[in-house]
Amino acid sequence: MNRSLFRVLAVTTLTCGGLAAQSAPPADDVNELDSQPARVLRTTTRDALNRENFAQLENIAAMVRTDKSRFPGGNWKLNVFYLTVQGPGSLTDSDSVWEAHIARLKRWGAEFPESITPRVALAQSYIRYSWKARGHGYSNTVTNQGWQQFRSRIQQARSTLEESKSLSGNDPQWFHDMQTVALTQEWPRAQVDQLLEAAITAEPTYFYFYVAEANYLLPRWYGKPGEAEAFAQSIADRVGGQSGNFIYFRIAEAMDCCGAKNLLPALSWERIKEGFSALEGLYGSINYQRNVMAYLALRNNDQEFANQMFSRIGDDWDQSVWKTKENFDRRTVVSPASTE
Repeated sequence: MNRSLFRVLAVTTLTCGGLAAQSAPPADDVNELDSQPARVLRTTTRDALNRENFAQLENIAAMVRTDKSRFPGGNWKLNVFYLTVQGPGSLTDSDSVWEAHIARLKRWGAEFPESITPRVALAQSYIRYSWKARGHGYSNTVTNQGWQQFRSRIQQARSTLEESKSLSGNDPQWFHDMQTVALTQEWPRAQVDQLLEAAITAEPTYFYFYVAEANYLLPRWYGKPGEAEAFAQSIADRVGGQSGNFIYFRIAEAMDCCGAKNLLPALSWERIKEGFSALEGLYGSINYQRNVMAYLALRNNDQEFANQMFSRIGDDWDQSVWKTKENFDRRTVVSPASTE
């Protein structure tokens, strides 16, 4: 899967040119889901969902939400939990399968009416279901019915979140899901910034907030050139220390690798390296991230650092970074003319 952040688009921009050509919502850290610890959590969670053992799901969510535990690479277990329950398995599943999944999440919510967890899961499911209706092609490939369903399901996600706002205080994913809604529905900057501040108050170390805000500030969305880069620096400085450097790296990882377009051209390579060092000290890196750093080192003409990464990678190249084994073997960045 391409690690460039997926893009979203509300129907009102259908005739506005560039934005209308974008294709899907921000990607979560799918590469980190392939680790053995993540697979264990996902298998346990999926099994409990399939058996409709909602009490077990509540216990799992409460545990990972409270202890704020992470996998190597820095991904929150809470985020992985929600990625597991957000859909029936694939966007290509039939509408009837998706509707059955949504009905199951509603039964979970009915059994635990005071729990935020099934409501966040339901909102995420509506967001993903909206993309099933829209598809991932350019806007001119989307039918009128597809746009109508897209809008309707995004609004269902927003309504679900708004109706559960009083329960949201201890769950950072609630805020991140609302950020996705905000991007899709073209909320104004002031409202988006206000949402971010509420999110930071709830959980300042949930780095997904900052990636989402930086994405919103890209020129292809609602920002001006340099605003996303300035935000990355300011939020890293605001959080401070190793945690702030780690956040800077995660923004770079999400937006600066590994396609043809350098979305944040003014990011500091030295700060990215500091962020990677912070990652390794705090959580340990995963092979995907070492591939990312090798790629970015080449992009930034730092052959010495690239060689350090390649010596650690060995032959364990990552397709989502290099696209082909040939590119990896040549130890060169994919040509801008050869990839999207």
